[in-house]
Amino acid sequence: MPTSVQGYNGTAGVNQLTAENATFYQTAMLERLLPELQYMKFGEKKNIPKRKGATAQWRRLNSLAVSTTALTEGVTPDGVNLDITPVTATVQEYGSWTKISDFIDMVGLDPLMTEASELMGENAGESMDTIVRDIIYAGTNVVYAASRASRVTVANTDKITALDILKVRRTMRRNKVKQVTLPGGGKGYIAFIHTDVATDLMQTTEWKDQNTYVDTKNREEGTIGKMYGIYFIEVDNGMKYVGAGAAGIDVFATLFIGRGAYGIPDVEGSSKPDIIVHQAGSAGTADPLNQFNTVAWKSAFTSVRLNELCIVRYESAATV
Repeated sequence: MPTSVQGYNGTAGVNQLTAENATFYQTAMLERLLPELQYMKFGEKKNIPKRKGATAQWRRLNSLAVSTTALTEGVTPDGVNLDITPVTATVQEYGSWTKISDFIDMVGLDPLMTEASELMGENAGESMDTIVRDIIYAGTNVVYAASRASRVTVANTDKITALDILKVRRTMRRNKVKQVTLPGGGKGYIAFIHTDVATDLMQTTEWKDQNTYVDTKNREEGTIGKMYGIYFIEVDNGMKYVGAGAAGIDVFATLFIGRGAYGIPDVEGSSKPDIIVHQAGSAGTADPLNQFNTVAWKSAFTSVRLNELCIVRYESAATV
């Protein structure tokens, strides 16, 4: 069974159906897609116009040295040079597809085409978020639990603590990282936290004090709570390094980000996946008996870390 495909034109595929059916399948896919896109939500979007290539560029103005020398009356001081760091990323295509025979679609007990469209939405969401995750978690700023020196020294008892969270926050503040504005209007840093690590965090006294006893309204949309000005977003697609710690334990990563941490470029909205449905018989001589329907998704995008100072990866053990 084929599992992936590149190069199909999404619009041409959808046009094999009536407009009503195309809209129906697209809606079915998006309903399963959207809940999966946690990492996609917070990337800085960059649009590339059509027929202008596949590479996007960000130009970051680096901070200037502080000015502490008083001006001399009537004397113009020397100007300062701007320090610009360019960051580029090239969009790529991703997708997957499956076959459904006309016979099983006709006699099956379930509406298989609809369910396949929904499943493609889930697969697209998980695939796209994994692509973004793998890029942004590969940053250079790392804090290890319990002040360990490296991943291989993280022990089974080195679970997430309030003190470690404060150390990460201190790193972000020292780097003058600006806060993120959340969809619900809150402002703060973001932490993508693996489900297993979140379970440990929510059992700590400090977490309970800030999210249970004091303020029960501090949860923003999509977050599980707030601590020290950091909104925690639980991700079941979090990063886990299997067998990478001391004595072969699994090590888990919690990713803290600020504003401008990473970007997601696409070409005129191409990161929004197309649902591509070909009905039996549309392949002509490649399907001479009109036996196969196909359902697919395709997206063109990428991700790039824009500022390493705005990303801190915290590695710890977790109760599993």
